[in-house]
Amino acid sequence: MAAVLTMVLLRLFTTGGLIIFLLCPASCLARPPHSSNNYYCDWCPRHSTASPDLDALLRGAGTATDDGGACGATAAELGGGAPHVASAGADFFRDGAGCGVCYQLRCRDRRVCGDGGVKVVVVAGAANRTGFLLTTEAFAAMSRPGMSPDQLLPGLDGNAVQVDFRRIPCEYNNKNLSIRVEEGSRHPAHLAINFLYQGGQTDIAAVEIAHAAAPPAWRPMARVRRRGVVMWRTSRAPAGPLQLRLVVTAGVGGKWLRAGGDVVPADWRPGQVHDTGIRVRDIALTTCARSCRARRPPVVAGSEELR
Repeated sequence: MAAVLTMVLLRLFTTGGLIIFLLCPASCLARPPHSSNNYYCDWCPRHSTASPDLDALLRGAGTATDDGGACGATAAELGGGAPHVASAGADFFRDGAGCGVCYQLRCRDRRVCGDGGVKVVVVAGAANRTGFLLTTEAFAAMSRPGMSPDQLLPGLDGNAVQVDFRRIPCEYNNKNLSIRVEEGSRHPAHLAINFLYQGGQTDIAAVEIAHAAAPPAWRPMARVRRRGVVMWRTSRAPAGPLQLRLVVTAGVGGKWLRAGGDVVPADWRPGQVHDTGIRVRDIALTTCARSCRARRPPVVAGSEELR
């Protein structure tokens, strides 16, 4: 039953006989790590809202980045296996930490809503919104076959529908994590980047760069917002080709991933996209409850809760 906790043995320290256990609800481990669904946790116990407002915002009746921030990725760039794009409210956008995160949404009226719902990836934040803004196509995907998207809305307050949600791993067919050099990078020492094809079920919590020469002297990048776009930025980028490493986290644990070789060439230019060679597949072990929280505790790098 849902209340039963499954104890997963993580590590045995022989010195002193100390045994460390990780407690996780049994529903988290109901599926093998590389099954076709690849989801460890069931639907969150609370629900949110979804509305088909994203098309109007993208057409200019407002913008998806107004006070919310954009993640620097477009639907076209995320082609090749990506889910629908979505703009998310503050609870899910998390000041930009939610960029690239994937969710499955399912509207609650089972008479008109399909069981599978729709899969979305967050590409922008929406100011003063508490749920998700979807394109008309994504909104329609939540309905049962033969149902009109309009049938999801009658009787509801405003232009939104109540949805259940769960965080799911992002999957991009044969795509490595890539970086795009942003427009804020015209000064030789100013480098601003964004990430594309962030797979798995993790957040990017820290980014560092170094000159390709060994041993590397790593320099941190900061997540900032410039002209409505959330990006990783530094004003102290070393000259020459650069290597990169980052921390991915599921909330309280995290681990370093390091790109092999030079990721950014010496002659980098704004608009260029560079393949890091990293394929992020990590799945969170203990996010059954945390995936429903608006804020998460600080990352402790090296305290892994990923698979």
